[in-house]
Amino acid sequence: MNQESNQTNPQPDQNYDSIHKVVWMIAAFVPSVIGIACLQIKNPGNGLFPILVMLNLALSVAASIGLVRGMKNTGSKILLGLFLSAFFFVLNVVIVVFVGCSGAGRIAP
Repeated sequence: MNQESNQTNPQPDQNYDSIHKVVWMIAAFVPSVIGIACLQIKNPGNGLFPILVMLNLALSVAASIGLVRGMKNTGSKILLGLFLSAFFFVLNVVIVVFVGCSGAGRIAP
């Protein structure tokens, strides 16, 4: 028997699914990049902080939904989605706070 005919080829959707997961992982950390960039602002005003929090929340939820999209079990999907949303949100906040406290995000005058 020919072994090549017995092997199954991966479906094209599987290749794109892994690319989509990487894109969602990158999108999950975009609020950290924006927050670090905002450390350069000398007078941020009152509206910047709520905008950054809402952006962080929106992208954390969107990334978690995008990452669990292919799962079959609904209960696991909901639990993992909630965990990932909270995890990305807190991790983005911690990254920006640590960079801000270390002074690494600031450009010397």
